[in-house]
Amino acid sequence: MDYINSYKAPPKPTTAPTYDDGPLDLNFCMPIPKVLESERVKLVPFVPALFATQFLTAVSDHPHLYDYHVYGPFHSSDPSEFYLWFEDRMRSDPATLPFAIIDKTRPAPPEAHPDQGGALAGILTYLRTEPQNLATEIGHLVIFPPFQRTHVTTNAVGLLLIHALEVPEKGGWGMRRVQWTAAPNNKPSIKAAERMGFKWEGILRNLRPMPGEREDRRKYKGEPRGLKPSARPAVMDKQGDPLPGVPSWDTAFLSLCWDDYDRSEVERLMARRS
Repeated sequence: MDYINSYKAPPKPTTAPTYDDGPLDLNFCMPIPKVLESERVKLVPFVPALFATQFLTAVSDHPHLYDYHVYGPFHSSDPSEFYLWFEDRMRSDPATLPFAIIDKTRPAPPEAHPDQGGALAGILTYLRTEPQNLATEIGHLVIFPPFQRTHVTTNAVGLLLIHALEVPEKGGWGMRRVQWTAAPNNKPSIKAAERMGFKWEGILRNLRPMPGEREDRRKYKGEPRGLKPSARPAVMDKQGDPLPGVPSWDTAFLSLCWDDYDRSEVERLMARRS
């Protein structure tokens, strides 16, 4: 019997959306919490119409914030690049849900929505969410420099852990596994995960290519910039490679599973003052 293959990759967005024409469809595969909140930090879904301008202003002069991400850096001089990335990697993916991190201990800027309730401190995301496998990942973490080494990261990660791992009758999703991935040489990220209770699992080599990391294409503010420290050098002598000259990404995996999870310990970490 003969066969056919009619698969077509979904088209990528080519025009930057504006997100200012009504309620944003977050297109996520699980129920979406309107707010996750601790004493000092609040997480709300990242709606570009509310947060994109603040976000781009905060990251524009800090390209190093993206040294360990396979995308970026973004700059306020070209917001369309951020909008295209958000549409392609965030909103269009039903396994991904981004959150704006609000530091309630600092005032919101004058231009912020009156309900923001604090200063935008960064972004954090559920990704690779698999309801059928009761699994998700916490990642795409960007914390602005003034909020690093404060209570912000611990509280933001803790809020997502609690919501993911608590059973539905306690307001959560009832996941059995939350994973964390990082470049193997991104020691601060790995330490942050281990501090929250994630356990080391290992490294997957050459997990994914990094098309944006071609040295001859990578620029910031129009100027060439070298490879990110997270990039594995391309195998230049592999004949017929489908992505010639494109480096790969090795990835360290950690996880916190339901049988390791202790809500009281997560809340203790979130409450620490030093």
